[in-house]
Formats: sequence, C-alpha cells, structure tokens
Amino acid sequence: MNAKHHIRTTATVLGAALCLAATMAACAAPGGDTAATPEGPTPPVPQPAAASSTPTGQAEAPFLADRVGEYLRQTYPDQYAGITIDGSKLIVYRVPSSTLDSTLHSRFPAAPVELRDAAHSARRLEALAQRITDDIDYWTRKGVPITTVAARFDGAAVEIGTTDLPKAAAELPERYGPVPLRFTEASPTLLLPTTTPT
Repeated sequence: MNAKHHIRTTATVLGAALCLAATMAACAAPGGDTAATPEGPTPPVPQPAAASSTPTGQAEAPFLADRVGEYLRQTYPDQYAGITIDGSKLIVYRVPSSTLDSTLHSRFPAAPVELRDAAHSARRLEALAQRITDDIDYWTRKGVPITTVAARFDGAAVEIGTTDLPKAAAELPERYGPVPLRFTEASPTLLLPTTTPT
C-alpha cells in the first residue's frame, strides 16, 4: 500500500469515527429525543399526492372497451353487436351466444362486463348501412333526402335520418325488404349526393 492511499484511508476511518462519536453524544444528550439537530434548512414535509378526479376504473374503461370490442368483432362477427361504457362498466351487446359469453369471461376475467341481448350483429347492420349510404344519389333523385345513416351499437337497427319521414318510411322498405330500419327526423343535410350538378 503506498503512503498516499494509506493517508486517505486513515483520514476516512478517523472521519467516520468522529461522526459516530458525535452521533452517540447527540443521542445521549439530556432529553433524549429532544436533542438539538444540526443547523440547516428543515427538510420539506412530504405531502400526499392529490387524488385523481377520475376513478382508475373509469380512466381505463375506454381502452378496455376498445380491446374487448376488437376481439369480439374479429372472433364472433355474427354475434357481436356493439359496446358502450356506463361509468367503469362495459355493456356488451351480442346476439345471444353461450360460447361468446364464456370465452369473453375467460379472455377478460377482470373486465367489469354486463352482457345484453341484441337482435342483430354489427356486421349485418353495417353492411345494410353501407348499402343505403351507397344509394344516397338514388334517394336524392327520388326526392327522399337522407341526412344520416348509422348502425346502432345495441344491434337494434340501422337508423336513418331524413327530412321527409313519411316518404322515407314508406319507400326504403320497398327497396331493401323486411330489414331492421328506424327513421328519425334529422337536418341539415349531412350526406350529400356524390354527383356533380350540371
């Protein structure tokens, strides 16, 4: 061991001994736990973290709903109708299927899911909605202005918005047959003809 290293080591040991002696003296001071503390700034008192205004379950619900919905859409396209969120609970609409139900619970065991029956799958209603959307020009020429077309998330029907309820309700079923349609009054026009006026 060289002299420099030895001096450094000795100084370190002495410094540690002095610190230990000072600590013991402070502990033995009269009053015990009221002994003076070294001068210096008082460390800040830790403050509890502010509580989140959104419960964890509610914050995670949209992410979980996306996962559950995408899984059911791919795995059970003929049964899955849609999903919605009620607080932290996921409400899943599906054409009744015991296989879907058991698979959903085993795949997402911790998910707060409530299952509800649906009359139609999302795939069926979305195909019908697309067919009607493709016919917007046809209905405009027929004098039936269609403003909105949407497959309902609960699997009940395709909802048609129009400014002429009686005419739409009378004529659309003639073209599409006995399909699940619901009509609502909706304006201004949101869906416009794709043809360019001449």
